[in-house]
Amino acid sequence: MSILMTRTTAGACLCGTVRFRISGEFEHSFLCHCARCRKDTGSAHAANLFPSTATRTWISGHDSIQICQVPDT
Repeated sequence: MSILMTRTTAGACLCGTVRFRISGEFEHSFLCHCARCRKDTGSAHAANLFPSTATRTWISGHDSIQICQVPDT
């Protein structure tokens, strides 16, 4: 008998209003040093994880999420 286990990762915004859970694996991770990522994080880079097959479940605060579309420059 084999048991397939899926990694579960939980996350939240800084104030805790938005909470989510991601089930699955992260296939890629990148440290981005572009001006937008530096400004967004207030540091020298942003750490980004990319899950191609993972699923996200909203625990709370889904209605508080806003999307910002950055114009092409």
